[in-house]
Amino acid sequence: MTNRRSSLLTRSVALTLFVIALPGIACAFDPYGTWMRPSTGTQVNFYDCGGKLCAKIVAVKDERRKSKIGTVIMTGATKSADNQWKGDLPGLSPCRDLTL
Repeated sequence: MTNRRSSLLTRSVALTLFVIALPGIACAFDPYGTWMRPSTGTQVNFYDCGGKLCAKIVAVKDERRKSKIGTVIMTGATKSADNQWKGDLPGLSPCRDLTL
């Protein structure tokens, strides 16, 4: 009987900790930092540029794409909703909007 109570107590504590942590998990994420595209291994750094969100390529897996390192791929994105940013993709003609 003691083992059963101990097991039940352990599960209750774990569930309580999970519920306490849940609001932190559910809140809007921070887009800043370096993210990797799994399919290509390309790493993109999202950074603050004058209070807006910008992004540039900082690393590539494919040696043939090394010249792309340093290329700014998104400029002037502003937060439009939780977990949503809208900005421009320079270099595309006509310039395209991007929503993250």
